[in-house]
Amino acid sequence: MSNYIFTSFKNFVYQERENEMNIRPTSYKTNFGRAFTTEETIAYSKLLNESRNNLGLKDTSSIIFDFNVPSKDGQNPAIGTTWSSSMIPFINFVKNMTGMNSIQLAPQGKIKQGNTSPYSGTTFAFGEHIIDLAKLTTSEYGNLLPISLLLGIDKKYPKDRQTREYKTDYPFVLGTYNEQGIQEKSLQIAFKNFKTKVEEENPSIKKLNKEFSIFKEKNAKWLEKEALFISLTKLYGNDDFETWSEIDKNLFSQLTSEESRQERISELKTQFKNDIEFEEFKQFIADKQQKESHKTLNEEDIKLYGDCLLGFSRSEMWANKDCFRKNLYYGGPDPNCPETNYIQTWGLPALDYTKLGECSSNGDTSKLGIVGQLLFDKYTTFFERYDGIRVDAAWQFITPFIYQETNGNFEEIKMPEVNNTIFNIMNAAQKKLNEQNTIMLEMLGLSADKGRAATLNKYPHLYSTAYAEYDESPAKFLEKGYKDGMFYAGVGNHDNDSLINMALDSEKRDLHLFGLKRDYNLNENSLKFESQEYKQQSRKEQRLEDFRTAKLAEVFTSQKQFFTLPDMFGMAERINISGKADESNWSVRIPTNYERFYFTQLSNGYGMNMPKILAMAMEMKNSNKDQTLINKCHEAAEILRQKGPMTQYEADIADREGQIGQKFEFSI
Repeated sequence: MSNYIFTSFKNFVYQERENEMNIRPTSYKTNFGRAFTTEETIAYSKLLNESRNNLGLKDTSSIIFDFNVPSKDGQNPAIGTTWSSSMIPFINFVKNMTGMNSIQLAPQGKIKQGNTSPYSGTTFAFGEHIIDLAKLTTSEYGNLLPISLLLGIDKKYPKDRQTREYKTDYPFVLGTYNEQGIQEKSLQIAFKNFKTKVEEENPSIKKLNKEFSIFKEKNAKWLEKEALFISLTKLYGNDDFETWSEIDKNLFSQLTSEESRQERISELKTQFKNDIEFEEFKQFIADKQQKESHKTLNEEDIKLYGDCLLGFSRSEMWANKDCFRKNLYYGGPDPNCPETNYIQTWGLPALDYTKLGECSSNGDTSKLGIVGQLLFDKYTTFFERYDGIRVDAAWQFITPFIYQETNGNFEEIKMPEVNNTIFNIMNAAQKKLNEQNTIMLEMLGLSADKGRAATLNKYPHLYSTAYAEYDESPAKFLEKGYKDGMFYAGVGNHDNDSLINMALDSEKRDLHLFGLKRDYNLNENSLKFESQEYKQQSRKEQRLEDFRTAKLAEVFTSQKQFFTLPDMFGMAERINISGKADESNWSVRIPTNYERFYFTQLSNGYGMNMPKILAMAMEMKNSNKDQTLINKCHEAAEILRQKGPMTQYEADIADREGQIGQKFEFSI
């Protein structure tokens, strides 16, 4: 069940419960967040920069899934995308309010009906579900779609429009087994218009068609195979390639001769000519939009990290069949999974590490085996697309955990440890493009100890302080030998519960408060607000808000940190329930009216009140302490905690009419 119920886009009040957090409608009254005026925003920006300098912050990263991103008003296709025109103003808002300067993107590969996890998608191919249809209405894209189609998708949305603001509607976007989704239908129209304009030699399409040809040539190594796989799934009606004919299931295996392979490829290209061209077209449009988005974000001084999957998709396994161990899969030990012999069954096909070949620390790739070459191509693709990569489940490169499934029985298959070959391959791919160290490793899990030790202070590791009771906190990482700046700390990632729900766990809350007082000499009185909105809460509500503030401040005592958008906006809904197929997984969105929503949340004590967080971080760190700066942060925090205008525009109007009381000022 969803953690919130929406019956009004305009007004929200949070009601805290012991087990959930619901948003309920209320009649209009001035019960809204006090946004800064334009003049105050300039002063606030200076305060953020000065506070960040005082704390020595290097990188503040927001974890963003494409479906999180809000849509433009009137153009809501029931899913978000970082490639949309609405992304830039939204991300600038996030940046201006939090000081964020990088994005940890979730995987952007293909997903499918029944499995919408981005961690089960493709590595090379982009997911066409996050193509921005609005851009296809512009001259840059040859006006391939009429704007009326886009507006009609929004206007004629058949379900609850309010829920759509906060939840991704995958059946509407992807379709069902009986009907195509709106995304595929729209892209088919765009493709048909593209082909017609090319045939007519329409000048508006000349540049785009040339770019398309260049894209196909550059990406031929993986693109043709992806398009052929899609065509074969239509031929057989499924993607279980082991049930296909011998030639088709082994088309790119050493079991098939080159002559037979080329003959069959030629047949398929004739039989599925339009399907293959359509797949290539979609990948071209996705690639073009990703590059545009990347360039624009860099121009806004925001770095983009791509999430590099451990596994590969069905299509990639088929296209590189000789690289994988048959019927063996990556997973992990888990004492909470007795039904699967205490194994997390990820279902990701395991690479055959005996075919890695050699790659020295100096980046010599001349002796790579077929698995090593596949990984080199994978990492090179990611470094071309992003400023750096987050490596998913990186401990598997040192101590792989492999399991076998036989008739519903699961068994761990003991594997030898791997040397530094995979990391050398990764570094070689990076050096092909630049010399910067832009790799971060996810080293969480019961099998990660050796991986952590082997990569300590060589690459930044990512940690969640949601497990601080197990000494996973910035202070404890330093005690364990980490250098500050060689780890990222966040309260939680996409697999953790929301900060709101975490605070409701009284046992966990007490354990964490004990650690905060022990490691940072936490002054709980400094967490409190002077505003009437805060004082009117019950003591229980105040304690929960204080805890949320302290947990966010904790990660800002280190040089590098991250946060999720639901935690920034104070939402109870979690991104994913790890290990469970829940209909709410991978769906939470930020609403179109995100500015109004954010300041509403702050006035009710939810979300990231950044000046309060920075003030507490400076007090907790207690080095180079500037009490004047801390006091200014508290002052700004009090304003954001008040009731008043909900947007900067409304605050400016109220200011001109003399309705703004205390105004925030700050100069360096």
